[in-house]
Amino acid sequence: MPAGIDGTAVIKQMRQRYGITIAGGQDHLKGKIIRVAHIGYVSEFDIITAISGLEMTLSDLGYGVRPGAGVASAQATFAGTRA
Repeated sequence: MPAGIDGTAVIKQMRQRYGITIAGGQDHLKGKIIRVAHIGYVSEFDIITAISGLEMTLSDLGYGVRPGAGVASAQATFAGTRA
């Protein structure tokens, strides 16, 4: 997580406001990292949705995010992996 942003708050905000469930860090990483769940099938769309929700959540919590930067990067990466 960026300095000054609590990962626990990110998890709560994403679930309550955007309906996106992510996981937090454990032990010494609690509140410092988040994890995008990937149990079962996850599509490119699922990842892009999670990244978009993370961008909006970070913005909601006061962290300066350039809207769409993470989504654009993910889309470019996915485009480069398609046959």
